[in-house]
Amino acid sequence: MTAAAVGTLLTLSASATATAAEDAATGAEGAMSEWSVGHGTASASGLIRLVDGKSAIEGEIRNTGSECYPLVIQPMIGVWPGPLTKLATNRGSGSAPVYREYTGTPLVKVCQGTGTTFSDCGPAQRLPTGATAPQGYVFEASWLASAESKAYCESQGKKGVSEGRWSAYLCREEYRGGADIPLLQQVLYVKK
Repeated sequence: MTAAAVGTLLTLSASATATAAEDAATGAEGAMSEWSVGHGTASASGLIRLVDGKSAIEGEIRNTGSECYPLVIQPMIGVWPGPLTKLATNRGSGSAPVYREYTGTPLVKVCQGTGTTFSDCGPAQRLPTGATAPQGYVFEASWLASAESKAYCESQGKKGVSEGRWSAYLCREEYRGGADIPLLQQVLYVKK
């Protein structure tokens, strides 16, 4: 079982007349994809939601057998996989909730067993990065992510609204750049 709608990776920064709730209600959070993985008698699936400039994987892991099955996430650093981290565990039949915020394009998969080596795992699914423009918005500019880049992005977004160049904006962090070493950037999207 999979869910129907998913959100893009974004932080909503609305104009003086629009609020984050209004933009979400009007569909500013365009769809990306669902996630679904399985192994043995366990399966996991759900949606990707928007939370503070990151994507959040949410859903559940289900099991019809008596074995222990953890759901794990693995960050990708360029083309190299990082360490596996347990998101949720289903011990025996039933279901367990899953929730985790992430950036980049990590892998998610179901493994079997109670250890921390995660050597018996099912196929992985790469989670989306959210690097496409949200529905109704277009790319305007980007800056390397830093402590100041979010505030600068928001100031540029507000400036464009006050000058009448666009009606709304959003700032979000995305990994962009080369295939080998993508860089975390603060990206400004605008609604014209």
